[in-house]
Amino acid sequence: MKLIIRFFIQGLFCLLICFISVTTIYGQNSDFQHKKDSLLKVISSTKGEEKLKAYRTLTWVNLQFPEEEIDLKLQYINDFIREARKQQNKEYESIAYQNELACLWNSLIFDKFEQKANEYLPFFKKNGFHKNYYDYYRGLLVLYGTSGGDYKRMIEGVKQMYAEAKREDYLYGVIQAASLIADIYKMEKRYDEAEKYYKETIKNALKLIKEEPGQAANYYLVSNGYDGLAEALICQDKINECLSLMPVWKKHTIDFEKTFNYPDPDLRYYYRSYANIYIEKRKYDEAELYCDSLSPIITPMELYFIWNIKTVICENREEYDSAIDWIDKNIDDCTNRGELSYTVHLLKKKAHILSKMGRAEEAYSVSEMAFQRNDSIRLLENNAQLDEIRTQYEVDKHVTEKKLQHSYFISTLVVCIVLAIAFGIRTYYSRKVTKKNHTLAQQIKELATQHEERINEMLVKTSLAPEIENPETIDNDLCVESRMDKLCIAVRNFLFKDKIYRDSTITQDLVIERLGTNRRMFSETMESCLKMQFKDYVNFLRLKDAIQLLERSDLSIEEISDTVGFGTVQNFRRQFSSKYNMAPKDYRNSIKTTVPTA
Repeated sequence: MKLIIRFFIQGLFCLLICFISVTTIYGQNSDFQHKKDSLLKVISSTKGEEKLKAYRTLTWVNLQFPEEEIDLKLQYINDFIREARKQQNKEYESIAYQNELACLWNSLIFDKFEQKANEYLPFFKKNGFHKNYYDYYRGLLVLYGTSGGDYKRMIEGVKQMYAEAKREDYLYGVIQAASLIADIYKMEKRYDEAEKYYKETIKNALKLIKEEPGQAANYYLVSNGYDGLAEALICQDKINECLSLMPVWKKHTIDFEKTFNYPDPDLRYYYRSYANIYIEKRKYDEAELYCDSLSPIITPMELYFIWNIKTVICENREEYDSAIDWIDKNIDDCTNRGELSYTVHLLKKKAHILSKMGRAEEAYSVSEMAFQRNDSIRLLENNAQLDEIRTQYEVDKHVTEKKLQHSYFISTLVVCIVLAIAFGIRTYYSRKVTKKNHTLAQQIKELATQHEERINEMLVKTSLAPEIENPETIDNDLCVESRMDKLCIAVRNFLFKDKIYRDSTITQDLVIERLGTNRRMFSETMESCLKMQFKDYVNFLRLKDAIQLLERSDLSIEEISDTVGFGTVQNFRRQFSSKYNMAPKDYRNSIKTTVPTA
């Protein structure tokens, strides 16, 4: 009876857990769907940069949900790319390209990633998105070495990448190249050389943070450097040196959180390194605690962090069956990713564990599989290429330091002189432009006044005509001049009533329909009375209205454009500049020094 009650309670508990899990997942999916629907609605109803912002948010939200279909993700991203190209907005086009590359990488579509990366890298380079260029250049080289197993191509690429960054004197690119060199040395188990390049990476990245403190990418370079350095030290049995590194690393994660107001995403490397340290110290319980700390902060793509640590812990505890389970998960994941070299490493590890279990035949079979996959790797050739890279790096570094020491004083003096000259030129032209703008502003006021007076003179012959109660009777007048006078008054009254000209949808056809006349009569009247077309007259009224608002209100340019009826701020700026040879913003800045605000 007690057994039945216990099973019943356990069953209720499981049902409760399932209900909570399903409810949570449904709530997340429901919230995701609501966000997506809202963004799609914004995209369909807006134009310009607001539309691009909505696309950026939509594609970013989709990337956060792995269960979303890849085809649908790529469709949204491709729509984003087309809209950015249509608006000729290079910044958002760059963001769209980054989203597409991230989507392809996260979805393990490496062949497509390689194709698109080669297509987009020239765009990043040409348009000045240097960080994006070197980030995805590095990602492409890593793909050559891990997924394709083409180490020669990766090493040749990192040589070119390093030379290019040095030629441009672009520190971020130099750091990325040095970091990749360190990673390659680590893969080749040349840990002492890897340690050297990781320290160089950290040093330069910290320097870059001082120069650009608000860039998260620079902090990630430091975190990656600490992670690689910790692993290189552990592999050399420098446990105490690694332990002394950890508080410095911890301070870096704290600085990151203080700077950006959210936890360092690379904190997972910190926990993983601590777990590996305690494994080396044979303190497996402590190692497992740090391993468990990884679970809440890693993505599904990074589960191998946990699998690796669990495999080692179980092996050292002689829990071989569990170790085999963990390593099989890792092998399946690496195979799906196409990471050939690391799969070979895992297969060798599995064979070693199987041999410890006395399962010699299985161990032999797994070893054969590892050797077959390892045939494409040419270690000697790689080492020669790496030595060449190291020599080039050291020579360039020595030459650069010598040149800096020799030319420091001269460079500083030249910079000071150039800055002084530049400041003088800037001051001169600033005053000249300010004076010119003041003159233009006064001319605009005079021009607007003269234009208004001229129109009023043209309307004087109709100003004494009686008010028209019924505009539909205009065409019934037999006298052409009388009909024109009446129609002219009707047009003016119609536009000035409630400032209808402020309606961006007002058209000539609408006014013709409301006044009960015809297109020919209307056009002749506008030409006779106002000496301008209907559209020009409406724009004149709007510009006159805009000038008043620019002088006497604190409304933004966008708000003024919308208020007076231009529809878009681009149209307002174009009309204003075309009429007065001056931008609305410049007019406001100039006139406020001479015209008191109301």
